Amino acid sequence: MMAGADLKTEDHFSVHTQYCRGRWGVFMDKGIVELESKLGLDEGFVDNLKSDDDWSFIIKLHALFEAACTHLLLFHFQEPDLADVFSRLDISAIPIGKLAILGKLNLLGEEDRRFIRSLSELRNSLVHDVRNHRYSLAAMIAEFNQDQIRKFAVSFSPYETRIRDLMEAPLFRAGVKESLAKQCALASVVDRARSDPKIHIWVGAQSVLITIVEMYGYSDYKQWIRAKMMFQDEE
Repeated sequence: MMAGADLKTEDHFSVHTQYCRGRWGVFMDKGIVELESKLGLDEGFVDNLKSDDDWSFIIKLHALFEAACTHLLLFHFQEPDLADVFSRLDISAIPIGKLAILGKLNLLGEEDRRFIRSLSELRNSLVHDVRNHRYSLAAMIAEFNQDQIRKFAVSFSPYETRIRDLMEAPLFRAGVKESLAKQCALASVVDRARSDPKIHIWVGAQSVLITIVEMYGYSDYKQWIRAKMMFQDEE
């Protein structure tokens, strides 16, 4: 069993609009702080990733998503005996992997799955050779052409990508603040990725983690609907 894997249905994470101040003097999403605890991690693990060298940052962040996706699957199915099965599933394997299952369950959207798949590709290119400890995200970005930097920027900015897609609808676009529209503009996302690729990935990671936190509540809702339908069928 994964450390800290509490599968009680009633034990939800807080919604992402609630915040708390950690002892590191920065605001962290309360749901992420609770997720750290659920996964058996020290409080501040996610925030402290920013201080790691790039090689450690990528490998540790990927391990975090491996654990978070496994925990969400275990919570959804409420079957502790599946812990070893889910832990051994490759996170990005197609057609059967953690992301594929979460996608089929509507527990993780395409933008978030793309972020994790892109992180998996990056991690897999680094993890098998310790000499990659000198790896530099900035050096990698410096060698990218315009198409490559655009793909990198979009792949690791799931929140901004969702907002851009939604803004194609005039009714939604009319309600978006100018500051948010500017943040989500493709040019702004590319500039952030180029100027500080580690922070760009870290910001995207926070967005995906918040989505994962919110999916615990949606999982409960899906289970309630299923139970209600089964009860009605028996009447």
